[in-house]
Amino acid sequence: MPAERLSATPDRAPPLSLGETSLFFDFDGTLVDLAETPDAVVVEPALLTQLDALAARLPGRVAIISGRSIAQLDAMLGGHARLFAVAGSHGAERRTPDEGHVTPQAPQALERAAAELAAYAAANDLVFEAKSLGAALHYRTRPDREAEAVRFVEQVAETRKLTLQRGKMMVEVRSPGDKGAALTTLMAAPTMAGTTPLFFGDDVTDEDGFVAAAALGGDGVLIGAPRPTAATYRLGDVNALRDWIAAILET
Repeated sequence: MPAERLSATPDRAPPLSLGETSLFFDFDGTLVDLAETPDAVVVEPALLTQLDALAARLPGRVAIISGRSIAQLDAMLGGHARLFAVAGSHGAERRTPDEGHVTPQAPQALERAAAELAAYAAANDLVFEAKSLGAALHYRTRPDREAEAVRFVEQVAETRKLTLQRGKMMVEVRSPGDKGAALTTLMAAPTMAGTTPLFFGDDVTDEDGFVAAAALGGDGVLIGAPRPTAATYRLGDVNALRDWIAAILET
């Protein structure tokens, strides 16, 4: 994310109003707390209840845009994920009621890159994560390996002509796609067209979503500690977002 697209750190919550609003949520670090490994993330029943209620209150106007694949999100959310639009793999794939599941074919270069990252992770006590359209190294359990791991993945991305993506204590290679483009595409659906988007996200992979929401007359909402961002609003952590959702469902 180029520095010139970042603004001063916001420090206020978004207004408690649904109105003609469409809601877009990142997943890890936004709707659920981060964990040491991707498969250790816990999805609480209370979150599923909230998402179901949001989908009922805003039919066709709730979406999740995640770096995880749609298959991963389905495994974690079960049938609840089919109540709203989902964009996975940083927006490279999406599923909507109108279009069904739209996904590009994974390039052969990604398969080779995934094998290289898996071997590197095994040899360096890191966590490898395979995705439908990406492959990631997580170094949350070995932060001392960050610089070396990032250099390795940068080399793989350059050699294989894949997109490099940094995140919180992780780095990955993936097929092209960004969350901003996914939000823009989803906003063209009849149920969302003409509404105001709010995009909630926690890390640098969400900045494109913040920018796209603003371009469509909406706002980004940063989840977590203050930092330079294109978001307009900020909530302190996952629990603060869950409280915000509970408040708007009560109004």
